[in-house]
Amino acid sequence: MHNKLKDGKISGRFYKFVCRTHPYRLTTRNIQLIVGQILDGRMTEDKAIRLLQQDTQELKRQQELYKSNIECMKKTSK
Repeated sequence: MHNKLKDGKISGRFYKFVCRTHPYRLTTRNIQLIVGQILDGRMTEDKAIRLLQQDTQELKRQQELYKSNIECMKKTSK
């Protein structure tokens, strides 16, 4: 995705949103499909952001991964 951002095919706003909300798995099928549709021009980035925000199960999973990662870092740094 970083290459698509550099080439100007996706906006910085969309890239930033995806990286913040899905920091551990950018390769999920849902994200790959949406990015493909954006690149093909079949979907706008605003609509894609709204769709990704509606996927609450994946957002919660990403938050749990973030919390467990922080806990592991704290335990190993002691």
